[in-house]
Amino acid sequence: MVFAMFSCTDVQPVKSQASSVERANSEVLQASGAVLRAFAARDGKSLAALVHPKKGVRFSSSAYVDLEKDIVFSAAQAAQFWKDRKIYTWGFVDGSGDAIELNPSTYVERHILDHDFLDSSTVSVDSDRARGNTSNNAAAVYPQGTRVEYYFSPVSGKGVAEFDWAALRLVFEKADGVWLLVAVIHDQWSP
Repeated sequence: MVFAMFSCTDVQPVKSQASSVERANSEVLQASGAVLRAFAARDGKSLAALVHPKKGVRFSSSAYVDLEKDIVFSAAQAAQFWKDRKIYTWGFVDGSGDAIELNPSTYVERHILDHDFLDSSTVSVDSDRARGNTSNNAAAVYPQGTRVEYYFSPVSGKGVAEFDWAALRLVFEKADGVWLLVAVIHDQWSP
């Protein structure tokens, strides 16, 4: 009888832990969907409401998050994202090394809305599927963060199909009980 009571007691925390993880994943997936919808609608006000108020949002044009060179926008800057005509250096093209010099709205078109990530083949939480030549250091840079990866599988019959993939990672941290965006990481196969 003692064994039966011990077994029941032992099972309860596992169920509670599993349900809290599922709830957290559901909440962060809702937040990531809201971010993608804000980008798709070109809605700076909605985007700004989802950006971390103290850390802002860092934009990485490849899997490697560069704390020294990546651009960070505050929530106020995110609100003006589609009105900002300033040219920024967002990173460098993998392979060629050419600078990615664009205004924010053009960057979004080419590096965030380049695929319909809301309709991606795989969505995962804290499990990055994309594996390219560039080091993916997001988990190390954001140890308190939760990553949502939207992944497009290679399209068969399209050249070097096994390499033709794309991924967008949105990194969130919780502040005052709300998931807030701290990073947008674009990753793709580069010929």
